[in-house]
Amino acid sequence: MAILRKTNVLILVIAIIVFLLTFLFDFTNKDEKSSDGSPKIEYNKPTGFKVPTKGLYTYIGVSADQIKKNLGEPERVDPTAYGYDWWIYGSDSQKKYLQIGIEDNKVVTIFALGDELPTQPFKINEDASNIFKKVTLQDTLSLNYKQAQVEIEFEEDEMMVKPLIKFGDYYVQLYFDHFTNRLIGVRYWTSDILIKQRPYTIVYRGHLDTPSPPSEDQWKDIQQAESQETLEISNIFRKNHNLKPLQWDDNVAQAAYLHSKEMNDKNYFSHDSEAEGNLGDRLNAQGVQFQVAGENIAHNYTDGISAVMGWINSEGHRKNLLDKRFTQLGVGVYQKYYTQDFTKP
Repeated sequence: MAILRKTNVLILVIAIIVFLLTFLFDFTNKDEKSSDGSPKIEYNKPTGFKVPTKGLYTYIGVSADQIKKNLGEPERVDPTAYGYDWWIYGSDSQKKYLQIGIEDNKVVTIFALGDELPTQPFKINEDASNIFKKVTLQDTLSLNYKQAQVEIEFEEDEMMVKPLIKFGDYYVQLYFDHFTNRLIGVRYWTSDILIKQRPYTIVYRGHLDTPSPPSEDQWKDIQQAESQETLEISNIFRKNHNLKPLQWDDNVAQAAYLHSKEMNDKNYFSHDSEAEGNLGDRLNAQGVQFQVAGENIAHNYTDGISAVMGWINSEGHRKNLLDKRFTQLGVGVYQKYYTQDFTKP
């Protein structure tokens, strides 16, 4: 009898735990491209600025060998869907995180996240109002590219959180955190990569080549690389807000990957799957034990960098990124679908 009572109590405890775990999710169903209010940016008459002769901007167009001389060997090399490879530096550093894009042995794009990197005339963590004293924002940007006349069109929210500026012979994209009104990332583009990757809406006359899509095997490597970059960028964002970095969890990552793949295969965008259930169901299916869990999803961003920047500027997704309860993270990317699942065991 004692054994039977103990078993019954154990079953009851398990039932209560399962019930609690099923309802302790903290995720939203907001579209990751929505905006929760306008950034607090004051528009002032620009005073102008000079394109720098030093700093990261000057790396555009230089050889891969010169980058190695200046920065050393990269920690790793990540493929992309656009023909260039990311050379990763300072992967866990708030001060030095840097991605150098190399194609045909030359630098074609740069993404700077570390706050000690030479991004002049801009400065990571600089107040947006100071920056907008230096530059003029436009709702369109025109360029001649090979056999086409191209016009890049910017939506209002894009102008406030990720404006693009002609910068000498190249282009600079400024990523702002509209909750703090500060610059959090700088990205440099050649016109070739800008047109190929198309982070904004473009209209053109003439002919633009359509890049060949990656093969299935290439996608696997690209997806794995973007998952790792998403983890690193998310953790630097947490560190900047005095939170502990999240630890990678393979089982959580598998749950995230399968959800991204299913959304792609079945052409839907939701936290809930008709076949696999909600986040808790999907984590349980991978044997993940958790007390609390959260999820961010994104679709149709050009890469993991832009997906994370979108989450940062969406209130619900930002809360997951900055939730101090979470200790583990798994990221799953499948082509243009991005899922990151947060847990606390």
